[in-house]
Amino acid sequence: MKTTEQVKKVIAEYPRASTDVKELVRLQEFFAKMKDAGIAKTREYDIPQPDTLGRVIIEKPRKAS
Repeated sequence: MKTTEQVKKVIAEYPRASTDVKELVRLQEFFAKMKDAGIAKTREYDIPQPDTLGRVIIEKPRKAS
């Protein structure tokens, strides 16, 4: 399961698991206001995938020291 799918699932299930749905709504509205004001910013995932980090090590044999 992709991370975005997991986050969406957790958000969808939160109101059922939480006893304070009003607080969730308040926080979501607050976050939306902060995003609109330019205070809170969300970024796209820009860290390389784990398989791209180790690929060079695996594909290129190390020189013997």
